[in-house]
Amino acid sequence: MEDPTGHLKGAAGRVGLTHLALRCKDTTATAKFYQAVCGMSIVHERAGDGMPVYWVSARPLGIDFVLVLLGGGKDGDAPRMDHLGFTVESREYVDRIAAKARELGILQYAPTDSGPPVGYWTMIRDPDGNWVEFSVDQDIAF
Repeated sequence: MEDPTGHLKGAAGRVGLTHLALRCKDTTATAKFYQAVCGMSIVHERAGDGMPVYWVSARPLGIDFVLVLLGGGKDGDAPRMDHLGFTVESREYVDRIAAKARELGILQYAPTDSGPPVGYWTMIRDPDGNWVEFSVDQDIAF
C-alpha cells in the first residue's frame, strides 16, 4: 500500500526494516563474532545448507534489527541469498508487491509460505540486482 507521498506502508501503517541476510563462510564463527565483539545476541538457530542458520539481534545495542547468517559465503554455485528484509502488514501486501515486481520483470521468488519463523514472503531485485524481501508473520525475535 502507498500513501499520497508514495512511501510504502506496512504494519502499524509503515514498513519496518527487520533484517539483513548475509552469506557466510562459517556461520557459527560469524555469529560468535557479532555476539562477542559487537555485543549482539543469538536469538535463533536452525539447520541450514551445510551449516547452521543464525539470527543475531542488535536489540542489546538498542536497535530492533537482526542479522540472518546463512551458509554459502564461498566461491561456488551456492545461490545468492543476501538481502534486506522488510516487514509489511498482510499477505495481500506481499502478493501486491510480487504482482508489481512480476509486471516490472524484477520478481526473484514468488510469494511463499515457509511457516514459522520465516512466515509469508516474496523476494524482488533492485536495479542493481540486490535482493529485497517483503514478509508478513515473520517471527523475528529481537
